[in-house]
Amino acid sequence: MNIRKHLALSVAAVAVGSGLAFAPLASAATQSAAAGCSYPYVCFYKGSTKTGQYKDVTSGWQNLGNSKGATTMVNTRHDDVVYTHFTNGRTHCTPPETTTTFNSWVVDKVRISSASSC
Repeated sequence: MNIRKHLALSVAAVAVGSGLAFAPLASAATQSAAAGCSYPYVCFYKGSTKTGQYKDVTSGWQNLGNSKGATTMVNTRHDDVVYTHFTNGRTHCTPPETTTTFNSWVVDKVRISSASSC
């Protein structure tokens, strides 16, 4: 099993086991072409509609604007993690080349970090 599949399965197991409100999907590289999100962007979607894309590494949070409440985020970056902030104050870290679905929490901010792992 390759490292990305292992990581995705491990994160999925933790998410299911802890009742978290998001779920990682297959690699972003696979899904980004279909989703219309190309490297080096982090894209947000409500259903199948792309609502925004971000690419700047920042030290603080960026408000999502039209992407607030997105249902899916695609991280196409090869070496950078993405932190998402939710209206309930919680945060989540998404590894590089991963797609995350937000099931019940409302995402409102994003921060792209140059760290290569969460």
